[in-house]
Amino acid sequence: MRAWPQEVAINDSVFTFEKILKDDFFSVNVLYRNQDDVRYVLKLSDFRFIFGVLLRPLAVLFSRREYTIYRMVADIEGVPALGPRHGLRGYFHEYVEGKTLHEIANEGRTLPEDFFEKLMAVLARLHERRIFYLDLNKSGNIILGDDQKPYLIDFQISVYIKKRSGLVGLWGDRLLAFLIREDIYHLYKHKRYFQPHLVTPDELALATRTRFNVRLKRYVGEPYRAIKRLIYPHGSNEIIWYRWRKLKDKSSRMP
Repeated sequence: MRAWPQEVAINDSVFTFEKILKDDFFSVNVLYRNQDDVRYVLKLSDFRFIFGVLLRPLAVLFSRREYTIYRMVADIEGVPALGPRHGLRGYFHEYVEGKTLHEIANEGRTLPEDFFEKLMAVLARLHERRIFYLDLNKSGNIILGDDQKPYLIDFQISVYIKKRSGLVGLWGDRLLAFLIREDIYHLYKHKRYFQPHLVTPDELALATRTRFNVRLKRYVGEPYRAIKRLIYPHGSNEIIWYRWRKLKDKSSRMP
């Protein structure tokens, strides 16, 4: 049974439990609020499957690794401000008031015309720091803030490729450039879905699957989803859900 505190202290202020934001295979995200209506999210790494509790040491490593990467990008505009660690498996970050792209798609809302240009700027700053975001395909990881700006959350599987010299460094640079192309593909795939009338021919070319992505989908993505369907026959809605919003669709765009 997952457990989280009812009250926490952050920056000399007391925050109380408000609700569960997201609960998935690998973590639970808990929202807290203080008396000034400031909100923080606690991301607690924990595996929600049979015998998952036996993998707590691995969850510790996952959380520590994610926090390390988050610290590398926490000053970038478009990344929610980072808070303190919580125990061995958790950390806090500020809550962004807004809607995920998944929610926007379900509600049939439109995005600001410059949304993806601004999101590309956020992504470019991550890439400058040699961070491959990796999880941009999930529309639940991209937020349109109430300030009409884009935000990226969830760095759990992001990858940092250290700058090195010599042949190792050359191959590292090539790998990074190759992976960056995958991030860009997912960004313009979202733009093609939400703003097809604004997609340029060059962007449309970038929104086309690479050979690597086709193979990744065939040999990793499809087998992975097949295994999930054996455990959760009704799909992603049983694995990841937003409890307080009660999104019950079976859309392929579930976050």
